[in-house]
Amino acid sequence: MTGLPLLDLTGTAHERGLHHGRALATQIRDNIETYLRRFAAGGLDRDTVLAEGELWAPRIARFSARYAEEMAGVAEGAGLAIGPVAMLNARYELAYSLFAREARAPDLAEGCTAFGALPERVRGGTTLIGQNWDWLARIRGRLAVLRVRPAEDPAYLCLTQAGIVGGMIGLNETGLGLCVNGLTTDQDGVDTEAKPFHVRVYEILRATTFAQALTVILGSDRVCSTNFLLGHADGEIIDIEAAPRRANTLQPTAGLLTHGNHFETTDGFESTMEKLFPSTLYRVPRLARLLRRHDGTLDLQVIQGALTDHFSHPFAICRHEDPDAPEDMRTITVTSVILALADRTLYATDGPPCQNPYHTYTLDPH
Repeated sequence: MTGLPLLDLTGTAHERGLHHGRALATQIRDNIETYLRRFAAGGLDRDTVLAEGELWAPRIARFSARYAEEMAGVAEGAGLAIGPVAMLNARYELAYSLFAREARAPDLAEGCTAFGALPERVRGGTTLIGQNWDWLARIRGRLAVLRVRPAEDPAYLCLTQAGIVGGMIGLNETGLGLCVNGLTTDQDGVDTEAKPFHVRVYEILRATTFAQALTVILGSDRVCSTNFLLGHADGEIIDIEAAPRRANTLQPTAGLLTHGNHFETTDGFESTMEKLFPSTLYRVPRLARLLRRHDGTLDLQVIQGALTDHFSHPFAICRHEDPDAPEDMRTITVTSVILALADRTLYATDGPPCQNPYHTYTLDPH
């Protein structure tokens, strides 16, 4: 098994996008179809979704010309119009804007269980962060790892869905690492003109300092809620529970932090993800207990074992399909990722980690 495809992206933003689009054209088309089918399963027709995607292209360009150039390159390379590709890149915000228009709560926010371990808890004294990313089963096999060397920013390594420029989970050459969890509140989707999630990730992975990365998260309001778990090779971890207009900060306890899909702290808003996906309420403390059994001896093998836990299967840390769910709404752990920040190394599976090995991706190609 070869694992997820790895793309080396260099040159201008447009050139990077062209390479991405040409290399993953089939997977990009598949991802577009998956999202259109998923929106349709929620009662939103294809024409409405595609028309909304067209509107997001200029919004993205307003916040980042380089992101827009790279996205245009993806569309050109894949032989697609910009609208469907913009729909992919604004998929999170687009869900909220469309469902809010119909006065319905979106159920498209992805789940996951994340962790951060400081050097005092890890064998060899290094910072490790990671997560299981639980999302649409049809996305499996349509992910990629991007190794990006922009001339103007730090090089970075990230996991993304084919066609999405900004990525999700990754690290950069300065030692910064990022994991994310989907969150929802009763205030999401009100301001659709705020900076999109994937543009924010794009900027975080290009940050030269920890402070700069935090500013990307906290410096402006958000369309919808997200949890950002930031780590650094120098032995720092901070978790930001970011609602549209408020944010909470969590620090590791005794060198360890775990997070899922509900707010640990609410002030002025209601956390709502747990109403749709109550498994978050036990996945988070369970992962913490599994990891705390290994005080000072955490390593890749121990963490990988914890991320395969099947308590309350299929709604477990290692998520499997619910056979009773409609096909287009079924969720699995599409990838499990561990970031070794000092080594600038990303370990990832193609599918649930109980059945699929971790493959190694390094920022240094040599």
